[in-house]
Amino acid sequence: MTPELISTLRKDVQLDDAEAAYISSFFKKRTFKRGAILLNAGEQASEVFFVLNGALHQFYLDESGIEKSCNFAFENEFITDLESFSKQNAATSHIKALTETSVLSLTCKDMGMLLRELPAVALFFRILVERIAAESMERTKSLLAYTPQKRFLMLAEARPDIFLRVPQRYIAQYLGIAPESLSRIRKRLFVEAKS
Repeated sequence: MTPELISTLRKDVQLDDAEAAYISSFFKKRTFKRGAILLNAGEQASEVFFVLNGALHQFYLDESGIEKSCNFAFENEFITDLESFSKQNAATSHIKALTETSVLSLTCKDMGMLLRELPAVALFFRILVERIAAESMERTKSLLAYTPQKRFLMLAEARPDIFLRVPQRYIAQYLGIAPESLSRIRKRLFVEAKS
């Protein structure tokens, strides 16, 4: 059994030990080296990944071929190209390991079986998708309505660990600002905090 996965599921749904063991049997442990690609845009996202340790970076390339960060996943978080995974079409994003990363992977086929067989799994993934949708809407609102400094402060409050684990250029991409602007914001806030 995989305790990290099961404790994450049990935060939202009730599972007995037999169900937990059954669910765990479908997940395969995999390790990726730093820089390894877990998913390329254009491929079908046939797996969802649960991070045991490490950090994953999800991004897409704009029309000019410039990388744009859209998500990060750390311990006890799930990640995939959700639209590709659910519709079984080509992914629009890439997923890359920022560090050596261990994950548990679940195939689309096995996910379908678990969703059909265990109501608790169906409920968990419905809650998870609703959470992702709410976070996506909040992120869109943030990019459209807030200043770069406010976006920075919101990210710092929501995910303070991101600044210790993710290169500054990716954080800047995620916030929709230039790396130099991120440096200025950090410096200004540091000066304000000291005075």
